Amino acid sequence: MFQSFDAASDPAAGPARLAALRAVMAQRGLGGFVVPRGDAHQGETVAPRDERLAWLTGFTGSAGACIALTDRAAVFVDGRYDLQVKDQVADVYERLRVETTKPADWLREAAPAGARIAYDPWLHGRDEVERLRRAAEGAGAELVATENLVDLIWEDRPEAPLGALMPHPEALAGRSSAAKRSDLGAALAEDGVAAAALTLPDSLAWLLNIRGADIPRNPIVQCFAILHGTGAVDLFVDPVKLDNVRTHFGPDVTCHAPEAFLDAVRALDGPVRLDKSSVPCIVADAVGERVDWGDDPCALPKACKNAAEIDGTAEAHLRDGAAVVELLAWLD
Repeated sequence: MFQSFDAASDPAAGPARLAALRAVMAQRGLGGFVVPRGDAHQGETVAPRDERLAWLTGFTGSAGACIALTDRAAVFVDGRYDLQVKDQVADVYERLRVETTKPADWLREAAPAGARIAYDPWLHGRDEVERLRRAAEGAGAELVATENLVDLIWEDRPEAPLGALMPHPEALAGRSSAAKRSDLGAALAEDGVAAAALTLPDSLAWLLNIRGADIPRNPIVQCFAILHGTGAVDLFVDPVKLDNVRTHFGPDVTCHAPEAFLDAVRALDGPVRLDKSSVPCIVADAVGERVDWGDDPCALPKACKNAAEIDGTAEAHLRDGAAVVELLAWLD
């Protein structure tokens, strides 16, 4: 994919879209709605379908958030985006830096008493929701979960990505998926945990030795999974993506439709490991009192590179370096 220098957003569209969002809020008796940058996988890089912040406000940076109230609205970015946010976002929004004004602090000051401030529980982690809840209560308001209001007004919203899922060769991964699953499952069982619910695509790419094409310039697959203490995995992924990997997983990986994920989490028996920094709030709500908060079990072993992964990194840098030198020689 080549870099395009076409304008990715139009500030002039922001006021009308904010007005449409407020109309939906009024229909539902809501006084505000929170729009984060991330998606249901809590990733920084999102598919076009999940670019809700960019569609609503015009801001296309990789980190940010918006809170829209009935009479005020603000976009929050960090210092990297001082110029970009002024160029892309219309002045119907307050354009604020998170270093000086955090979204929760702004909400505490700006929310009207008695207002119901809504959020999509698929797009926020538990810690973030608790910060927003405390801020809303500090203003005499209430934080409530709801369907995503931006999706209701985004008429030409792109379809969900359906990039083909591809096996990642064991020669490059350095270990089989079965060995990884067995080790991590045994560690969960040793901790007295029945299963772990996994939502980070990079964790699943590592655990299952797979790659995908759902996000431009990012070889991940948008999917969810449950890793059991036995080492077995329930994978929740659109079946269209599975054409190339029917025989890759083996008998201990069972594939299901993504819509079955929450029901499967609710049906788990015993403690369920969740990573508070990455699992959407709605998943924690589905687990309820059985939550065992802890790190994503894939995070540390994924970070500890084996010899094959280190060799692959070195070879990739050699190829990349050669391409850069060729470009610079041509430019010179």
